[in-house]
Amino acid sequence: MTYIKINFSSNFEDEFQKVVDEVFHLVRPSFRNYECVWRPNIDVYESADEIIVLADMAGLNKEELHIEVDRRKIKIAGIRKAIQLLQNARYCQAEIPHGHFERNVYLPGPVDSQSAQASYADGILMVRTKKLPVNEAHRVSITSEK
Repeated sequence: MTYIKINFSSNFEDEFQKVVDEVFHLVRPSFRNYECVWRPNIDVYESADEIIVLADMAGLNKEELHIEVDRRKIKIAGIRKAIQLLQNARYCQAEIPHGHFERNVYLPGPVDSQSAQASYADGILMVRTKKLPVNEAHRVSITSEK
């Protein structure tokens, strides 16, 4: 059985519309006119000296993206806005997801977060980071105590 969650927030009309749309979607799956959860597709590549993360972000402006990098993961978040319909138009089929998203990409090895660079072109976000040496030993000198 599918449950419909009703959450009365500050904008009752929007929430009510989402619930009504969900009911129609249950009856006819091609009907979808509400903000839904989406997860952009992500590829992770590794070379000898860097890790590259590609994310499919079609329909977003780069100003709507937020990227955080630490030693072991990259967090990519943002909002894809709904496509505005023409006046008096109705959906016959709606599959393009929109709304807030957040992806945490766990990296295959530690990276230098200060070296991270991001670029965005043709709907693809690319984040490049330099790898940190995994097995690099640091020699410690011994001093005498007096």
